[in-house]
Amino acid sequence: MARLLLIEQYFFPEGWGGAEIPRDIAIGLRAAGFDIDVLCSKDQYAPLTGQPPPDPASFGIRVLRVPRIWPGPVHRFKLIRIVWFCACALPRLLFHRGVDLYVTQTNPLLIVPTVAIAAALRGRPFVIIAQDLYPDALFASGLSSPGSLSGKALQRLFSWSYRRAARVVALGSFMRRRLLEKGVREDRVCVISNWATGDIRPLDARANPLRAKWNLVDRFVLLYSGNIGVGHEFDTLLRGVRHAVSAGVDAVVVFIGGGVRLAEVRELVSALGLGDRVLFKDHVAADALPLSLGVADLGVVTLRAGFEGVIVPSKLLGYMARAIPVLYVGPDSDIAEMIRGADCGAHCLPGAVLAVAQALQRVAGDRALLRQWGDNGGRCYAARYASEPALRRYVGIMRDALERDASS
Repeated sequence: MARLLLIEQYFFPEGWGGAEIPRDIAIGLRAAGFDIDVLCSKDQYAPLTGQPPPDPASFGIRVLRVPRIWPGPVHRFKLIRIVWFCACALPRLLFHRGVDLYVTQTNPLLIVPTVAIAAALRGRPFVIIAQDLYPDALFASGLSSPGSLSGKALQRLFSWSYRRAARVVALGSFMRRRLLEKGVREDRVCVISNWATGDIRPLDARANPLRAKWNLVDRFVLLYSGNIGVGHEFDTLLRGVRHAVSAGVDAVVVFIGGGVRLAEVRELVSALGLGDRVLFKDHVAADALPLSLGVADLGVVTLRAGFEGVIVPSKLLGYMARAIPVLYVGPDSDIAEMIRGADCGAHCLPGAVLAVAQALQRVAGDRALLRQWGDNGGRCYAARYASEPALRRYVGIMRDALERDASS
């Protein structure tokens, strides 16, 4: 039985939705007959609340944890926590016995080159699951410049790492093109989308008890659920909402979640005079997603220009799986491509404030169109993006990587 070591900073028990994907992958690979170890941190991105999903240990998965450097929120001293995790992970990667294949996600920053170095020293193959692309995300967010000395060094280090991988999983065609530009061989790049996590049963927004609790009855509700991060665009969305409200749309925006830009978004809401039109709610547990996502008449996804192919917000799949129609504000990207393919919502470019307002005016009075978009999204999700076929592809990728290594 081949042994795989999966590396991801945040893993079960974890309340952050992004930790559900590596958990599902680990369990899926274990069910296919692989021996699975997971290397993760004792840190938690978000506390686990509500009914927890099954513990991976119950499937025979061994979880190895890097100790915390200190307690407290993970956003505090984030860079030091990243360096600490990678520094602690390297000796475990080098001396962990019996590993046939390393499998790493791209969280945290620097883990990909850390795994690449360990794999080279051990003479073992490795697979990268590119949830984000680095250093591209640093350049897009303005935290580093591709022309700087450090930027050039990071580009060389990461490009070397991606090129050495036996397989690299991209989340969409835009991300795939960026990987090819790094020099990764075409036959080594595989496109596998993420999938919706938690309970995906759809819930009629009008029958949702949270609408009454949150004073949303008979109002048009836009829902943004998930990370409020550096890769997301909010100015166009909120200015578009203000225009739509002035035109008579009784719209309310509900933000569920948190992130590094939460304070900035709160300030923008206040500056635009939208305090009575925007609600902020904390993260909810996976088992509460049918209720929290079910308040939406329209699910919102946003992306800042420059992040296309760098990140692919998985909230879109959460909406589609639950037959929630979508408004996407951002550049042409994997998200736009998926919405076009499914015909499940509207797309407005960054800065197109009037286009957002016009889209909201159109759909707020057209329940038939909203139902059509929602139904289209649900059918497309079941046919193209459900977890079962994706996990089968992951199994095939791991087997292929091991077979190629054995024959080389």
